[in-house]
Amino acid sequence: MPHKVRYNFLFVIGLILTLGLTSAFANYEGGGDKKNKKDNRPKNTGVLSVKTTPGAYTVKVDGQVVGMSGVGTAAEFFLAPGMHRVEVEGPNGQTFSRDIEIRRDQRNCICLKTVEHIETRACPYNIQVNGPEKVLENDLITFTSQNAVANSPTPINYRWTVSPEAARITSGQGTSAITVDTSGLGSQPVTANLDVTDDVYGAKCRQSNSVLTNVEKQEMPQAKKCDIFESKAFDDDKARFDNCTLELQSTPDSQIYIILYQGTDKFSKTNTADKLGKRTLDYLVKTRGIDPRRIVITNWGMRPRTMYEIYIIPPGAQPPAPQ
Repeated sequence: MPHKVRYNFLFVIGLILTLGLTSAFANYEGGGDKKNKKDNRPKNTGVLSVKTTPGAYTVKVDGQVVGMSGVGTAAEFFLAPGMHRVEVEGPNGQTFSRDIEIRRDQRNCICLKTVEHIETRACPYNIQVNGPEKVLENDLITFTSQNAVANSPTPINYRWTVSPEAARITSGQGTSAITVDTSGLGSQPVTANLDVTDDVYGAKCRQSNSVLTNVEKQEMPQAKKCDIFESKAFDDDKARFDNCTLELQSTPDSQIYIILYQGTDKFSKTNTADKLGKRTLDYLVKTRGIDPRRIVITNWGMRPRTMYEIYIIPPGAQPPAPQ
């Protein structure tokens, strides 16, 4: 079951410059202390008054920086009469530009307000991580990811990590799916975590998702004793073999493991273990149709009477050891 940790949004900021331009050419000498204003102003000039909100910005006239705009109180620049290219450089490369005619003894006012507009845009991917609920120990786990945003053109960077430390990624690192080896991890959960980024938006769209799979301990198969009996007439022995043959055929890839004990009685002197072993193999292969590669016949020594001990050995199980 996937667990979504977080989903980020990319914020794109646009700046809009709104202009308030006063081209009413107020007589510079009107109002206030006329004498001081005339004394401070160079002769034969007009006034360019620039005010910006909320901050001060660089002002250029005819490509040359003449100072900063005023905030609250306009900054004034004295210019020779004629047409001038006025530029105010706002934030993020935004520039206001206008050709303004300056006239002697008259004022031109420029008022600019910077308006911040925030636009929210979803990231171009929304990754979900999936994995099986449980697997058996020694099986491979396949973890996959899927982008819920269809037809996203943005290339995605995949970085997988797994825990516990004994878990090992066998393939797929850097791609949308991995396989993990669970050898020796019986009864432990395996967690796969996927960090996703891209080369366009970077950390702004980074996502981290994880999924957990339980690893069930796999019990080792055991050899199963099918029969143990004293050898009598071989026809009687064959009936016992047949019962074990049926069980062998019901467990594909298993083996029949036959242990012979040589008897020390008079009857056993003529029916030796080697002779009985060859006869048993011939019967199982030719009469019962058992693949000889699935048959093991071994001699484990002496007993008062010749005996058979028969086991069915499933794949992965160890045969019995002599006692």
